[in-house]
Amino acid sequence: MNKESIEVMNFKGNLGVEIQESVCNECFLEWESDMQMKVMNEFKLDLSSKEHRDFLIKKMKEFLTLIETEL
Repeated sequence: MNKESIEVMNFKGNLGVEIQESVCNECFLEWESDMQMKVMNEFKLDLSSKEHRDFLIKKMKEFLTLIETEL
């Protein structure tokens, strides 16, 4: 089955390229429309903090299986 590629990419540089090449549109939309907010709420993230933004990106990579999850 051929999955659609991501239509709109909010990430630039190497991360944007990696997501574009490795993640289908449906999976990325699931992250953007649902899981991202759940992670932000669960961990009470403040996106004005670089540490919190980095943590959110790490969780996104785990969700999209771009890195292995920590147990």
